[in-house]
Amino acid sequence: MCTPCCKTCRAPPKCSSCPPTCCSPGISYCIFDLESAVFDTRHVYTRALNELASSYNRMVPEDLLIQSGPMETAEMAELICRKCDLPVSWESFRFQLNERTSDLIANPTLMPGVLRLVTHLRKCCLGLGLVTSCSESMYCTKIRGREDFFENFSSVICADDPELRAFKPEPDVYLIAMSRLGDAGPDCTLVFDGTPKGVQAAADARLPVVMLAEKDLPCCWSELASLRLETLEDFDPEEFGMPPYSCTEPPPRKSKTASHRSSQKSGGSRRSSAAGRKAAEDLAADEGEEEEDEGEGVV
Repeated sequence: MCTPCCKTCRAPPKCSSCPPTCCSPGISYCIFDLESAVFDTRHVYTRALNELASSYNRMVPEDLLIQSGPMETAEMAELICRKCDLPVSWESFRFQLNERTSDLIANPTLMPGVLRLVTHLRKCCLGLGLVTSCSESMYCTKIRGREDFFENFSSVICADDPELRAFKPEPDVYLIAMSRLGDAGPDCTLVFDGTPKGVQAAADARLPVVMLAEKDLPCCWSELASLRLETLEDFDPEEFGMPPYSCTEPPPRKSKTASHRSSQKSGGSRRSSAAGRKAAEDLAADEGEEEEDEGEGVV
C-alpha cells in the first residue's frame, strides 16, 4: 500500500523504468553510522594503540587488540595499561588515546563503495539518515569539504542531540533516526554499522543491519547482523529489495579496442573467405584442364 510520501516521491527522470520506492516492497529507508559505515575509521584505534604502546617500548598483542575492539575508550585504556604493564596511569593513557584518535579521525577517508551506494539510493528516492557518536560541532568539522555529499542525508543524529538519552548499545539513536525519517519502520528500514555495539543497538530496535566488519573480527560479534561485509563495494542492493545499480547507472560502454579487434577479425574473415573462393576456383580450373588433356590422349 502506498504511503503518504508517494505524493512527493517520484522516480528520477533518468530512471523512468523504476517505480517510486515507497510504493514497492522491500527497503525504503537506510540509516548509516558515520564513523564505521560512511567514514572508514575502523583501524583508527588499532593504529593509535600501537603507536602509543610503542612510545613506551611496548607492543599490543593481536588478541588484545581484538578483545578491546568493542570496548568504550576508558575500558580499553584500562585493559591495555594493565595487560601491557604501561608505566602510566590508565586515566593519562585514555587522554593520550583520545588525543591521538582525534588527530587520526580529523580527515578520515570514505568507506569504499559508500559514495556509489548513497548516490544510487538518493536517485531512487530512498530516505537516508545518519547517526554519529560525535557532537554537532565535531560533525561539521569532519564533513568539511564534503558538504555536497552529506546533503544526501535528510536526518542527522549527533551525540549531543537533546532527544538522545542513551548511547549504543542501547537502541535509542536508531529509534530516533527512524522517527525523523517520516514513515520509516522496522519492515522497510536498513542499517549500516561496523561496530558490535552498533549492531546490538540496531537489533534491539528490531532493524535489519549490514555489519561492515574488520576481517579479523570474531564471527560471534556479528551474529546479530543480517549480512556481514568488509566494505560497501560488496553490497548488492537487490538482496534487500532495493533497485539495482543498473537502474541509475548507464550500461558499460564497449571498448574501442574490442570493437577494433572485432573489425579486424571481420576483415580477416572476409579476406579468408575470398581467398578460399579463389583457391576453389583455381582448383576447379586445374581439374578442367586435366580432363581436357585426358580426352585428347584417348583420341
